[in-house]
Amino acid sequence: MERRNTHQKQMILQAVKGRNIHRTAEEVLQIVREEDPRIGLATVYRNLNLFAQEGQIQKIEGNGWSFYDGNPEPHDHLHCIRCGRITDYPSSYDHKIDREAEKATGGRVICHMTVFEGVCSECMAREEENASPA
Repeated sequence: MERRNTHQKQMILQAVKGRNIHRTAEEVLQIVREEDPRIGLATVYRNLNLFAQEGQIQKIEGNGWSFYDGNPEPHDHLHCIRCGRITDYPSSYDHKIDREAEKATGGRVICHMTVFEGVCSECMAREEENASPA
């Protein structure tokens, strides 16, 4: 089945497309509503999930949170437990992990993604600033 390429779809994709862009569906909704206030959250979710299924973007999920990443290439992330932001972890893709997972499971691995949980540099700087004696 061929899908229509509507103006709404293009706005949603443009709101998340690109390197180092990680947005929630709600953030995408705010951006696209600036151009078309009639777009609803269900439309945004439906299209973001469709783009992720098609491999145009990535969906990064954790316990109670999800972000859409405009970079479809396999790469790792850091999820900040303080502010909730997602940042790219710049590392080269390790195909060896895929082969090891295939051996262990007997399956075929297409790709993998690691999400590190921790504290981002901005939150660390804020914490150090607040801890310093005035």
